[in-house]
Amino acid sequence: MTHGASLALTVEATHRSLEDRLGAARAPRPKSGRPRDTTDAFLAATSRHLAAAEAVLVPMVRARVPDGAALAAEYLEAARVLEQTLTLVKARLYGEAHAIHLSWSQLWEVVHAQLSDHNRLELGLVDALIRHGEPEHLDGLAQRVFQSETHGPTRPHPHLPHTGFVGLVARRVWAIADRFWDRAEGRVVPQPVRPVPHRHDSLLAQYLVSDPQFDGDARMTAYRRRRRRANGGADATPDAQDAAPDAQDAAPDA
Repeated sequence: MTHGASLALTVEATHRSLEDRLGAARAPRPKSGRPRDTTDAFLAATSRHLAAAEAVLVPMVRARVPDGAALAAEYLEAARVLEQTLTLVKARLYGEAHAIHLSWSQLWEVVHAQLSDHNRLELGLVDALIRHGEPEHLDGLAQRVFQSETHGPTRPHPHLPHTGFVGLVARRVWAIADRFWDRAEGRVVPQPVRPVPHRHDSLLAQYLVSDPQFDGDARMTAYRRRRRRANGGADATPDAQDAAPDAQDAAPDA
């Protein structure tokens, strides 16, 4: 696996998971059970990923990529706009007076367009990091994004600081508050997509691309496939044999 591939695969898998959750949230709601659950799951997963990208990817792009400040600013604006719309979705879902008149169909159309724009810009950040970042920094980024998602806010907070030390403190404080209210309300908070562990490609693949890594643990060949999870999420793991022993859903935070 080339340097940065773990990050790219994990972000792409997360985007597919968010798109799947958006599709489930837009579907007609069942008359029985908990009709809010699919929308709550989408809001939590998206809010958490936005916070993780702002905490991990944006500072790296600013520090490592030429013209990184401009790329980061464009991404942050798209993320802020999406987060503002997610706030309206949450308000409409819970019947707040200022949002009760909003049309669900129009809200979802806006969310879909803004999520697509966000995903495009985030992949641009990842591509820039892979092209300009140093290998020793790239290989651990997917795991850092995962850890940040695991401990990040689960509700949109568009008006809070999003970058720098103040943003870091704000995310931590609101993550604690969000988890308190998630438990109090019995809210659905799905687990984030687990990252691909960085591994060298098979010996045959290294030979074909003229990129020998001299890794004694590399297999002669490797079969890669994507796995879908029963809960609608996804693993970014290449195959079952490569998966780490703990590559299952993380236990919910206590």
